[in-house]
Amino acid sequence: MIKDVMLRLDGTSADDACLAAAAQIAAMFDCHITGLFFNIVRDEFEGDSADQTAKSKEAARQAGDATEAMLLQRLTRLHHSTNLRRFDVTGDLDLAETALLMARTADTFVALRPNGRSNEPHDLMDNLLFGTGRHLFLVPDDWTGFKPLDNAIVAWNGSRESARAVAEALPLLQVAKKVGVLVVEGERQTRADPLKANDAVQHLRHHGIDAVKYRAVGEEDDTADILVTECRSLGANLLVIGSYGHSGLHELLPGSTTSRILRIAPLPLLIAH
Repeated sequence: MIKDVMLRLDGTSADDACLAAAAQIAAMFDCHITGLFFNIVRDEFEGDSADQTAKSKEAARQAGDATEAMLLQRLTRLHHSTNLRRFDVTGDLDLAETALLMARTADTFVALRPNGRSNEPHDLMDNLLFGTGRHLFLVPDDWTGFKPLDNAIVAWNGSRESARAVAEALPLLQVAKKVGVLVVEGERQTRADPLKANDAVQHLRHHGIDAVKYRAVGEEDDTADILVTECRSLGANLLVIGSYGHSGLHELLPGSTTSRILRIAPLPLLIAH
């Protein structure tokens, strides 16, 4: 069961989609929402005197006070159990390391897809995905939460990462009306291909989830596009996927499945490593 939802807030319009997703999950599971606000207060300002640096730091703190007050109001309007944690940090590295420690105590961390347009600090999503042992719930920039999360597709390839994603997604899969396990097979099928994903379907059924199996054919390089196409044709509104490889989300090869999914997926992603 999901009982703790966490997200980073910065007071910009980027908060809208994340707040909508957090509120949607909170409504589904009656859970608590924790907002993290990282106010950047740098220790040094190049070219400034000690007095100027002190004034700059005080100005940053005051600006942080105003943003904090606004964020508290936004959280209150969600009509769920909420709190805001503020951290005055010195830069992106301090931010990412602090967020990592906090996110380990949440069931899910909501964020925008790191697709080059979001304003997430460079290392934040990498630290959370690879360091928390939890999943990320990533939404498109324009997500409003109006669409239900009741038709889920699990991208299955038998990997460790797929298994982790399924385990993390179980609460959402158990309340979904439809759950499909999608396997993408090569055009030259092997003797084992027809059996792929059968055990995953049975595993979900043992958890009371009436999952069905779907098959698609295509080359490995086309997997991301195939997943998106199948999600559209099946009317899916959630894609569960493992993040493959050990490089960060920002360092994934441009042609990799995970990298392309992050750029093109029109629906929320539950991603785990």
